[in-house]
Amino acid sequence: MTAPLTSPALPVPHGFFTRAGGVSTGAYASLNGSLSGGDNRDLVQANRDRVARRLGAAAIVGLTQVHGAAVE
Repeated sequence: MTAPLTSPALPVPHGFFTRAGGVSTGAYASLNGSLSGGDNRDLVQANRDRVARRLGAAAIVGLTQVHGAAVE
């Protein structure tokens, strides 16, 4: 796994990761961290654990991005 991309604008541990270095297979063959897709949850958790270790964190927090004009 390569080093995560970071931003000095975020004052908390963070990283923007590429698809390289994951354990997901098939159509999701990558460092897939999405629990909302159709990937195997155990593989996604393994990917998320890899990211957390790389950041030196106990766990990671994911966000859900919505594209649209509505504000909720």
